[in-house]
Amino acid sequence: MNRRCCQDSSGFTAKLCFAVLLFSLAITISAAEIDWDKLQDKAKEYTDKNSGKNINVGGKSVNVSIPSQPTGRSIDSSEQSVSESDQRYISVHMKLANRHFSRKNYQRAVEEVELVFERQPDHGGGRFMRAVIAARLKEHDNAWHNISIARDKDPENPKIKSFIEKLKTVAPEPEKTVGVAGIFRPLPVSASEKACDVIERLLKDQSSQNITSIDIDEYVTEGNSVWVTIKINCSSVVQKANIAAVLEKAAGGRVEILSGPPPQGEEKLLNLKFEIAGMPVENKQVKPVSDLREFVKLIAEETDIAISDTEERDAENKILETTYDIAVRDFKSLNDFLRKMSPYAHKFRVASLKLAYITGSQTLIWRCKVQVFYQMS
Repeated sequence: MNRRCCQDSSGFTAKLCFAVLLFSLAITISAAEIDWDKLQDKAKEYTDKNSGKNINVGGKSVNVSIPSQPTGRSIDSSEQSVSESDQRYISVHMKLANRHFSRKNYQRAVEEVELVFERQPDHGGGRFMRAVIAARLKEHDNAWHNISIARDKDPENPKIKSFIEKLKTVAPEPEKTVGVAGIFRPLPVSASEKACDVIERLLKDQSSQNITSIDIDEYVTEGNSVWVTIKINCSSVVQKANIAAVLEKAAGGRVEILSGPPPQGEEKLLNLKFEIAGMPVENKQVKPVSDLREFVKLIAEETDIAISDTEERDAENKILETTYDIAVRDFKSLNDFLRKMSPYAHKFRVASLKLAYITGSQTLIWRCKVQVFYQMS
């Protein structure tokens, strides 16, 4: 009798487990059919109405906490420290750079010092060497770009002071640098590159911490200038004057506010355009790329971005227009990707970026749409 009861009990337990499994499977299958955007809106509406309230689940009081849309980012303006492993890496590559430099193998020296900049962009010794090499190759803009960074790092260094005086005899110090101050990259060769450097500089400034999205129109060429029109959305009152000042200094040209005094309640929006003077939109020395997908996959992995794309081919002149949807943890990583891709593109543009959370977490990312025109081989 007891054995029969145990068998009946075991059979019931097995049936119950099987039923639970089927129910779980049904939930999993139906989840794919849920309109998650609509559900998120409903959840936000419920959370707004029941903020700070608990609900009863299975006889237990549970706090309801559903992430809302991000309202901004925290921006760390402090000087970044260099780890011990990075210091060892820098030491090795500076020794190699010095060896090639002493043998006048400048190309190899530049390759080594660029590796140093990846770990410490404002490395004084590396920037000084890069400036000397540029001067010897008569690349005076590049020499001023690098020696200015070295001077900012160590303004009382006698070698730097002496070099600057010698450089002035062959190329006066420019009033406005081609590069963007605070963005430690090679000098931009096109307005496409510089526009992204300007946006990167804006997003490093404290005035941008409440920016939630930016839309960038097609570039417009007027005479010797390229104008970049942007639409900025903020979660709170936009810091119009500060943003305009940052863009003016970074771009080295004029800034025009396009939106007038905002109506009550619309102080979160700002439309403006900034000027990039003396630089074409397109890269005049573009290189052809053969295996585009493998190339993009490689640099996406190097720069740690998540990417998908749609593409249209113009067979007549072998230009491939590609639109990428990209998720990236910060704009610098996106610009790293764009700079590695740039030598193979006629032009490119970040059409939009929007601050978002990674699904199911409070980790912030930028969701971006990027348009690139490649030269195919």
